[in-house]
Amino acid sequence: METTSNIIPEFEKLFRQKLQLNNCKLKKKRQENNYEITTPAKDIFLMYWCEFPEIKLIYQAVGIRTQQTAVYEQAIRSHINSCVSSLQESI
Repeated sequence: METTSNIIPEFEKLFRQKLQLNNCKLKKKRQENNYEITTPAKDIFLMYWCEFPEIKLIYQAVGIRTQQTAVYEQAIRSHINSCVSSLQESI
């Protein structure tokens, strides 16, 4: 894989575009490689990694977890996998 410094900005750009399809917002946190994803249903997911592309996604319990939450989680995981695959193929 290319150097991480080149890959991460490209991943972030692709991922942000995919999230916009679901009207989700991506916010970079102060800590390196930490992001907050907010869905239209006000669900919050935390995404981070120590060793890219092993990305972790955690649901932040801020309310009641609904069926819609599970749908968003599935879509976000799919977007992560799609972006990582796309970057790996382009190398």
